[in-house]
Amino acid sequence: MILIALLIALSIERVTHLPAFWQMDFLLGRWLDWSQQKLAASRYQQQLQKPWVQMLWLLLPALAAGLLVSWLDNLLVTFIGGIIAFLVACSCQPARNAYKQYLKAANKGEPTERQEQQLQAFAGHDDTRAVEDTVCWLNYQYYVAIIFFFVVFGVFGALAYASIRSAQVQYQSQFSALPLDRIRWAVDFIPVRLTGLGLLVVGHFSRALPVWLASLTDFNRPNDRILANLIAKAEDLPHHPDDKTDAVTAQLGLMKRQQLVWLCVIALLTLSGGLH
Repeated sequence: MILIALLIALSIERVTHLPAFWQMDFLLGRWLDWSQQKLAASRYQQQLQKPWVQMLWLLLPALAAGLLVSWLDNLLVTFIGGIIAFLVACSCQPARNAYKQYLKAANKGEPTERQEQQLQAFAGHDDTRAVEDTVCWLNYQYYVAIIFFFVVFGVFGALAYASIRSAQVQYQSQFSALPLDRIRWAVDFIPVRLTGLGLLVVGHFSRALPVWLASLTDFNRPNDRILANLIAKAEDLPHHPDDKTDAVTAQLGLMKRQQLVWLCVIALLTLSGGLH
């Protein structure tokens, strides 16, 4: 059922334009506005300055959704709830639109700075990062990481990761007591290395293997830079110097192929009884 829910959710996300209320950034913003209004005049307002309270505040919707699905303990509810949770966690229509606009402008030979800045804002990157690094990180944080957390932790995992991602990129000021960058680094550490393992399978294995092995004990560099380095090493073909879209489309294609590898692994685990 996990695999079927994943495939249905990914298919829906690909072929439909989901409205804003299906996106975690929108829903988390509404949750923060509503809860802050409720707590504004209460004696609990000061408690929000404590780190553990802010963490609970951030993850409460994900925790409530996960507990509700577990409490109902119904196969159909779990199946439908999983699809909905995955769609909310992976929906990134504004980022997809910005990417399409970037490709359109680049293919016409028009300036792409505005589209690049939009993509960097969605990824939490500054303007020093290459656009292909930004697009691949967006693919990771909206699809690959969500798949891993959904498979391992279910509804709660997908929504919790999406909440942390959204807070770290969009709502840092509301969670000033939380070290969101460190939390995000910790939750991304294993998924980024698993993504690198998938890149070894679909890319240049011998060239990327030393980089991947080094990443296993690299606790200093940001995960997005480690992933960008792995993708660069795993690429098989050089980029065309006159085509601005060649690097980004080639590297994004590599990310999509390694995503298929993990879907195949999930399918094998499901058929063998390793996933229930």
